[in-house]
Amino acid sequence: NPKSVAVTWGTTTFTYNGNAQAPTATATSGVNGETINVTRTTATNAGSYTSTASISSVSGGRANKSNYTLSGNTKAFTINKVSAGNPTLSNTTVTYNGTAQYVTVSGGYGGTIYYRTSTNNSSWGSWTTTKPSLTDVGTIYVQAYVAGDGNHNNTGTTGSVTLRMNPKSVAVTWGTTTTFNYN
Repeated sequence: NPKSVAVTWGTTTFTYNGNAQAPTATATSGVNGETINVTRTTATNAGSYTSTASISSVSGGRANKSNYTLSGNTKAFTINKVSAGNPTLSNTTVTYNGTAQYVTVSGGYGGTIYYRTSTNNSSWGSWTTTKPSLTDVGTIYVQAYVAGDGNHNNTGTTGSVTLRMNPKSVAVTWGTTTTFNYN
């Protein structure tokens, strides 16, 4: 009969990193000169999984993997979500030009960016994925956060920034006649 050997498992809690992960799995043959090479199943996304170990090969000695069976060859493990990254919002001042002009946003990852606006920096509107803009002269305050995807946790709300649209300066052109006769 094949010799039963127990699998020794490593760490069972991981943080999402975009790569395949699972606990390490090893088995010792107990036979002088024979090494059991073990493989195991892995997962990439955040969640709860079960890894299954199997003998990929035996090296040294008789080098025959059918001489062994594994006991304890499954192990539950977890890949936890990682924090999403907030975008950077910048105070933006623009001049009226008849078209919508937007708050300056850079970065943000791990989900969907949501925005909300206020006209007084205290009473806030509803969250939306539409990037805030102004078409007419005025000022709004903007906040954002990232709603995490399946591998990322939500972020907290950013501090507020200002989107300000100033009036366009228009020059008056005067005619060349500056003296008139009463008629």
